[in-house]
Amino acid sequence: MHTPCRRSSLSTAGFTLVELLVVIAIIATLIGLLLPAVQSAREAARRTQCKNHLKQLGLGCITHLDAQNHLPSGGWGSKYTADANRGNGPDQPGSWYYAILPYIEEQSLANLGAGLSVTSGPFRTASTQLHVSPVPSFHCPSRRAAKPYPHVWGTLSAQSWVQSMPAVVKGDYAANSGDSLTHAGVGFGSEAYWLPTSYAAIGSPSWTVTTDPQARFYQTGVIHYRSKTRPKDVADGTSKTYLIGEKFLSPDGYETMLPGGNGRFGDNQGAWAGFEWDNHRVAWNPTSSYQQADYQPRQDRAGIDNPGFLAFGSAHSGGLNMVMCDGSVQTVSYDIDPTAHRYQANRLDGQAVNAN
Repeated sequence: MHTPCRRSSLSTAGFTLVELLVVIAIIATLIGLLLPAVQSAREAARRTQCKNHLKQLGLGCITHLDAQNHLPSGGWGSKYTADANRGNGPDQPGSWYYAILPYIEEQSLANLGAGLSVTSGPFRTASTQLHVSPVPSFHCPSRRAAKPYPHVWGTLSAQSWVQSMPAVVKGDYAANSGDSLTHAGVGFGSEAYWLPTSYAAIGSPSWTVTTDPQARFYQTGVIHYRSKTRPKDVADGTSKTYLIGEKFLSPDGYETMLPGGNGRFGDNQGAWAGFEWDNHRVAWNPTSSYQQADYQPRQDRAGIDNPGFLAFGSAHSGGLNMVMCDGSVQTVSYDIDPTAHRYQANRLDGQAVNAN
């Protein structure tokens, strides 16, 4: 007798909705745990890159010292910018950034405009190219990319066309100008150093010069107004004295100009501007008209933050990167004692202390 074939039943395996939701929740939790670690690793890499940039800038300053017998000058003031025809030291109106270009493998930028009359069309073309050509080592990767940024330069006594340019090269680092009471070529009222109204007016009447440590215009840092600092001038020791560090900047002004107020003074011009808050910062001086807290290093934070243009600072948490006059790079805590910070900014106060 024929027995009919019995069809085997296949069991269907699969996830229930509850099981699927549990798996999704577990994956989401793992991503949530992993993401901060990834972000932390990326920031650590950016911070290391920032240190490397400072190391390169510090080496550029030291190589400049070897070649010129003095550290780069801070230039004249914000009414002047870099000029390839005016050499090094006190004669160069532009910034320390510009002075070290030949020593950080950027000789081609330093040569733009060389041998040309400052009033000629070719010089203007060369100057324009200089002011829009970014240098990657001038920027902290945690803050912003190397590219031209909007600016409000104000009146220039030479190369006035820069005023009308929509964007110029900037930098995220500042030279140490000590605990000086006057910390920009063009400050507020009586704080202004003498600047010529044009190249033709140089020497009439005269540059601001003082050797009196008690005078308001006396400079205690290593890079400042028409400076020419030599190792012997750094009496407290090169390993105990700041050279260049990160500067405070409000995140509101990373990409655009802040709408007026003192908060934009520390980043409203450009990397090639002479002695100015864009490229110089200071430590607290007890006789300053500003408050001690105004000079304290700080992490970047939103808001105009008057007068943030005085202080060192960075986008990093915990502290900023600072290169010393011996070329070593250190981390300076935002909680550093204000007096210790001052001692390391002042090159000759007889107070040789270590960072932090």
